[in-house]
Amino acid sequence: MLPALALLAAGCSSGSPVSQRSLSVGVESAPPPPRGALVLGGESGRRAVALAVGKGKLTATVLAPEGGPLSGLKVGFRAGSRLVPARPCGLGCYTAAVPRPRHVEVRLSGSRAVAFDIRSDGRLQSPRNPALDVQSAIAYVRSHSKRLGIDPSRLCTLGFSAPWHLWATMRNPQSWLRCNVVYYEPLDLQSPALGDEFSALTYLRRSPGSIPPMLVVKAGRDANEVINESIDRFQAAATELHADIRVVTDPEAASGFDVGPRTARARAVVRETLRFLKTRLARPLPVTNGCATKAERASALRFFAVDDTPLEGVVVGSGPRGVVLAHSSDGSFCEWLPYARDLAAAGYRVLAYDSRSGPRLDLDMAAAIEAVRRTGSEHVVAMGSSAGAMAALIGSSSLAAQPAAVVSLSAPEAFGPLRALEPVRQLHAPVFFAASAEDEPFETDARAMYAASGSPDRVLEILPGAAHGSRMLQDPAFRARVEAFIAAH
Repeated sequence: MLPALALLAAGCSSGSPVSQRSLSVGVESAPPPPRGALVLGGESGRRAVALAVGKGKLTATVLAPEGGPLSGLKVGFRAGSRLVPARPCGLGCYTAAVPRPRHVEVRLSGSRAVAFDIRSDGRLQSPRNPALDVQSAIAYVRSHSKRLGIDPSRLCTLGFSAPWHLWATMRNPQSWLRCNVVYYEPLDLQSPALGDEFSALTYLRRSPGSIPPMLVVKAGRDANEVINESIDRFQAAATELHADIRVVTDPEAASGFDVGPRTARARAVVRETLRFLKTRLARPLPVTNGCATKAERASALRFFAVDDTPLEGVVVGSGPRGVVLAHSSDGSFCEWLPYARDLAAAGYRVLAYDSRSGPRLDLDMAAAIEAVRRTGSEHVVAMGSSAGAMAALIGSSSLAAQPAAVVSLSAPEAFGPLRALEPVRQLHAPVFFAASAEDEPFETDARAMYAASGSPDRVLEILPGAAHGSRMLQDPAFRARVEAFIAAH
């Protein structure tokens, strides 16, 4: 087994941008971290760079953001004071002979990658050696963050074939570790001699709500069937535990496909990997809404939709029962915050979050439900106003474990490209549909969705007047019925 590790870090603003026509890779003689290291810029402006080292040779692959190779660049590798010109080795590929590089740094703006050479596991006879190397490498990067030009509070790991970086990052999760990316690794490595110390599945089950977000890349035709079987078990456990784990697969590929032929699927997986890393390493979204108190802003919950859209909201209250509140299309979580405080006083943990400005609000709601579950409130009611109500209906139907109940206040049946009727048929959780009699087309839509609903436990309320969305709760009797529904489920 030939393990490889790249530690991705968010770059500081002092990084020098690369010119549009040249790329310089410098080999330094600074004190090397354990077993040597590579520091590589992840993205800069219009290009992304991948660097490989082997047998005295450096190879750089330069890609545009859409995944296509960039050719016609001038690329060189700097060894001390000597610049070693690189020659083309294919589309977007450049290579040069540089003997035994110890520390290679590409000065790019944005994120940077630090790749470490770790000791062999001795055919699984001594896995503690490479695992400790990873632990030491991470400590080195954080302690030398200023010289490396990175933010030590925003790190991710990227591993190939061997899971030793997960031993170093999942046993005792830290807030500065923003994510792990895994390429075709065994995730449930156990044996009589090793026990389960090096099983990522063990640590997932131990602390599912606190392990960092993880992207697992699976090669559908991996020659080692044990690896894919372990990934399947890991994914099943993550779904059951609501852990922030995503598995992507290249179904026709073998292990190592990411450095093999550039098929359309392989390029798509690499693009998704870069997007996943970029969003997790970005600075956290600030809570700027003035409606939140200082304490509420400090309680901000940040999470990501399945398409890597960053999201945030405030959490008020505590307890095993949670409520997620989604605002209307022209609002923010401020629309819900006063009501969230009332629910919190009644004993609920409540998340009021800001949705994206685009149409895929359903992805935001699904992510918000899972985020609240990870805080310890596994019993969750999804509730929304207008477009947020549609998000609650569609997002809830998409989850393997649907929420305890859904409350829909003035949901439209159609919003942008979204259509709610078919997802509502797949929604088996209890649903409270509501609209006002003089609020068209929402009254008609509520009746249609109620009729189409697949839930055996559903309620339809048509309120007199024209109140829309969350404003319907200004009617005390209606509000009492909504809260009785939430309490009953």
